[in-house]
Amino acid sequence: MMRSSFICNCLHVTLLLFLFSACPTTHSSDYEVLLKLKSSMMGPQGSGLEDWKHYLSPTAHCSFSGVSCDHDSRVISLNVSNIPLFGFIPPEIGLLNKLVNLTLAADNLTGMLPMEMANLTSLKVLNVSNNVLYGNFTGEITLGMTELEILDTYNNNFSGPLPTELVNLKNLKHLCLGGNYFSGRIPDSYSEIQSLEFLGLNGNSLTGKIPARLGRLKNLKKLFVGYFNAFEGGIPEELGSLSSLQRLDMASCSLTGEIPRSLSLLKNLEALHLQINRLTGNIPPELSVLDSLTILDLSINQLTGDIPESFSKLTKISTINLFKNKLFGGIPAFIGDLPNLKVFQVWENNFTSELPNKLGQNGKLEDLDVTSNHLSGPIPRNLCKGGKLKTLILMEIFFFGPIPEELGDCKSLVKVRIQKNLLNGTIPAGIFNLPLVQIIEVSDNNFSGELPSNISGDSLGVLLLSYNQITGKIPQAIGNLKSLQTLSLEVNRFQGEIPNDIFNLPMLAEINVSANNFSGEIPTSISHCTSVTSIDFSQNNFFGGIPKEIDGLKLLSVLNLSHNRLSGHIPNEICNMSPLMTLDLSYNTFVGRIPSGGMCSLFIDSSFAGNTDLCSPSMVSCPDIISPIQGSGQTRGKFCSPVFVVVVVVFVTVLLLVPSQSKTHEFKGGVGIIHRGKTALELKDVLSSFIPTRPPNNHESDIRDGFM
Repeated sequence: MMRSSFICNCLHVTLLLFLFSACPTTHSSDYEVLLKLKSSMMGPQGSGLEDWKHYLSPTAHCSFSGVSCDHDSRVISLNVSNIPLFGFIPPEIGLLNKLVNLTLAADNLTGMLPMEMANLTSLKVLNVSNNVLYGNFTGEITLGMTELEILDTYNNNFSGPLPTELVNLKNLKHLCLGGNYFSGRIPDSYSEIQSLEFLGLNGNSLTGKIPARLGRLKNLKKLFVGYFNAFEGGIPEELGSLSSLQRLDMASCSLTGEIPRSLSLLKNLEALHLQINRLTGNIPPELSVLDSLTILDLSINQLTGDIPESFSKLTKISTINLFKNKLFGGIPAFIGDLPNLKVFQVWENNFTSELPNKLGQNGKLEDLDVTSNHLSGPIPRNLCKGGKLKTLILMEIFFFGPIPEELGDCKSLVKVRIQKNLLNGTIPAGIFNLPLVQIIEVSDNNFSGELPSNISGDSLGVLLLSYNQITGKIPQAIGNLKSLQTLSLEVNRFQGEIPNDIFNLPMLAEINVSANNFSGEIPTSISHCTSVTSIDFSQNNFFGGIPKEIDGLKLLSVLNLSHNRLSGHIPNEICNMSPLMTLDLSYNTFVGRIPSGGMCSLFIDSSFAGNTDLCSPSMVSCPDIISPIQGSGQTRGKFCSPVFVVVVVVFVTVLLLVPSQSKTHEFKGGVGIIHRGKTALELKDVLSSFIPTRPPNNHESDIRDGFM
């Protein structure tokens, strides 16, 4: 009896051990699944997940980075984001059937979504955005995800039609399918997902009409359907029924027709983006009742009419973008009174009159661009009253008067672009010392005066002062502009020499000082400016030769030294400058043979025109002998001609052999009379016809007086 009882107990324990060994614990299973996921998701170039390793503890996986577990050590959250993995999602993901949150975002994952994901029926969050996943998004995998609230596939390579199975997800609040290659129409059935608060279909290849039934989504707060889609027709009036809508973005999706007035019913709307379409008609004044509106972007359309006066009620508005339309009339004075206005961009319209005098007085203005209108008058003084103005673009208008001195103290400025106006006076010195300014473009005005001696814009990359009446020298302090890439000073009244400091600027790529009164020699330090690609020193008074060191400019593609007084030989080193594609040395006083070979074989004759003492490489003989003075930069005369040499030899022989008395000698066959004793001055007069008369030159020494 006792023996049979013992045997029974042993069998019972054995059975339990067998069952235990045959059914491993769930947490050990999740452990192994995570390690399998790691091996699949990490491609050849992958990195990260270093702490996902084999450990002795059966619950060690719950401490893995991005992993959360429940009380049974089952994985309920897997959030692996912004890690360069480069692998794929394996089918084993379906074994983590307790997952509530699966977020694999910005990991460079590729491949298709495995169908085994359909087993993740506890999911509330599924986010695979910002990867390289492709193929059709199979809606069947979501059929069992009845608890799903967030589905985000943004910025992948999914294609095919939009999945209609999502209609069954009655708890779905956030649906983002944007940034993919989905095609076809937006399903009307999406209007049945009444729980939706966010719908993002932007950045796809969708066509057809925007379903009017989307107006039934009463809980929708944000709707994105623009960019790369190409819809037919216009904005459905029914969208005015989206009473909870806060943001409507329908930019760049081929919309036509007028802006429906029904949008004025969107009482909670904060941002309206309709830019880059083909909308026509006037701006509906009814939109002025949208008292929550902060952003209005209607730019790049075909809208006409004026800015409605009723928009003065939009007291919360911070951004008004109306640029590139056909709007006209004056810019209303109330624009300057809007208390929260930060951005006002209306370029390329037909606005007239002046800018509102109070513009910027709210102390919040950051960006102003009114380029290419028909405005006039002075620049308002208060544009930078709050010290926040970053962008000031007032190009191609008719502003007159000086630049307000207040702008010279606007330390927040990044871009100053006010070329092609009628502005005058002296440019405020402070503008050249603004710490953040990157662009100063004041070309094509009537500015005068000199540049300030102190220049220290550490961020300044582009300085365009051309076509003005600025005088004086370039200050040495220009060498402080360590970020300068483009310097354009052409067609002004600058004078003096180019400071060597310019050639020490480490990032300078383009320099144009043409059509001024600069003088002096081109310094050898020009070779220090190794980043330069274009040099234009034409139409000045530079003299001397081209320094041989110029071949140190390894990136130079354009060199224009025309219409100066440069002289001497053209250095052969120019032929070795392989990037040099454009060369103009015309109308100087260069001498000798034009260099040949290398890049020089590409330059046309006009590159050397107007240099009368240059000869082409094909000429058999080239009168290339020049005096030391000429060799250093003087024009050649007739001193090297054979006739002149013979005359000098005869003259010296006569002086040495003929006695000082004058008498007559008779020769056989005739009588020859030699007037001995002729004075040196008289003989000099005889020879004077052989001495060339040279044009006056302020930079040459006249050697004629010391000839005899």
